[in-house]
Amino acid sequence: MTTACGSGDSSGDGSGGGGEVDTTATLRAGWTVGPNSLDPHMAVSEVASFRFGINAIYDRLFTITSAGEVEGMLVDSWEYSPDGQQLTMQLREDASFRDGTPLDAPVVKVNLDRARTLNSPVVKGLMEPVTEVAASGPYEVTLTLSSPTDLMPYQLAGMSGLIMHPDLIANGDPNMEANGSGAYSVESWAPGEKLVLVRDRDDYWDADAAQVARIEHTAIADFQAFTNAVAGGQIDIGQFQPGNVAAVEGRSGLNTVPVPMGIGTELMLNWDYGPLSDVRVRQALNYALDREAVTEALFPGSDARWQYSREGLPGFDSGLEERYPYDPARAKELLAEAGFPDGVDLGRFIISNAVTPGLTDVIKEQFEQSGIRFEPNVMDSLEGMTTFAGGEAPAYLNFSSYGLGFAAGMVTRSGATQNPAGPTPEYDRLFAGATDSRRSAEEREASAVELNDYLVEEAWGVPMTWVTYPWVMSDKVGNFSADMDYATTWGPYDFRYLTVSE
Repeated sequence: MTTACGSGDSSGDGSGGGGEVDTTATLRAGWTVGPNSLDPHMAVSEVASFRFGINAIYDRLFTITSAGEVEGMLVDSWEYSPDGQQLTMQLREDASFRDGTPLDAPVVKVNLDRARTLNSPVVKGLMEPVTEVAASGPYEVTLTLSSPTDLMPYQLAGMSGLIMHPDLIANGDPNMEANGSGAYSVESWAPGEKLVLVRDRDDYWDADAAQVARIEHTAIADFQAFTNAVAGGQIDIGQFQPGNVAAVEGRSGLNTVPVPMGIGTELMLNWDYGPLSDVRVRQALNYALDREAVTEALFPGSDARWQYSREGLPGFDSGLEERYPYDPARAKELLAEAGFPDGVDLGRFIISNAVTPGLTDVIKEQFEQSGIRFEPNVMDSLEGMTTFAGGEAPAYLNFSSYGLGFAAGMVTRSGATQNPAGPTPEYDRLFAGATDSRRSAEEREASAVELNDYLVEEAWGVPMTWVTYPWVMSDKVGNFSADMDYATTWGPYDFRYLTVSE
């Protein structure tokens, strides 16, 4: 696992923290969205829950490096059976809960059985390949899989792999209570608003982690209020939108670190909804968007997004770049071919309240030049995701993630939260090829590229921008860099090695 020693050294990235590390300090993190549950398995958005401190309460089985590679965390080693239908994991033996309960194979079995059977928004679907969990040894867990797949280590690096105390599962309320093997426990919790964590153990297995005494996670939905909190010193670290960072860049006492991430803006389409059931209409939407102009104006320093993998990550296909150049005339031709010579009214699009201000207006104006009309319906991002998953809208404008790995992200792509219409047989065929653990890495990568190409050609969405996020932080924060865990996939959301200097 990638680690950064707790010296307060900023590793030359300009993130500060050059003074003596203050192990009694509080780190205050700000976000635009906060989850409403502490239960890892009930997360509506894995990213929103993971980054809002839940990953500091619960250790996870695996982690992802900045290169997008999976590594063990609670898992020491793992291997697949020759037929690819069993995954055996050897657990580290020095992790425990506060009451001395060892984090052993029976504990992991209880958690994974719950994760795969609980009727949950996201996690149950991610665990679908697992048909049985066995404690095959005191610290050995064997997963039986419905088909040969390399997905599970990636899935178990997210919310599916966070491990709770079995007593909490049996007798508590994981939505409102927490009991994990992490270095922090919950001091206070206001759902959707604030989570305060306190370091309350000195026997944590990772001696380099948890060098701040308290971590406060606060949700501030309004961008201006968020900016004011950072500028005024109420927040020590926060992820900014590229177009919003100018208000604080260069201020004394603050540092900015740009992080290119596998997260970007996308208009996700319900591809079997009304006129959108015709691929020509969906392709018309892609030709009607000037991605490069949108990116330059609203996401400075970021990259136009033409596909579902960012350059440098698995699944990327250079041949897909600029697949749909801005061409309103071609968009009108496609609409006419689909039976809409006078343009098309697509109804009410759900717009996440977390998207960059002005983005909806630009899209609406550009689409109207091609005869594509819609009305925006702004919602809280988690509410919007749930509504879209219910098939109640033709499209949802929000941020979408590459995932913990390309194929792992594609699991979400086949799920209702990003694709209410569901997958197709061709999608399923390509996905199986991209994840078959019996195949070579080269063969799986070739299928991943094919799957990426299929999604672009079938226009299941309108990808817009790969965002390079400016992270702004106090110059007392150390050990932050663009190559922390998750940096090129979900984002550098694991703060376990951050420090605060005096």
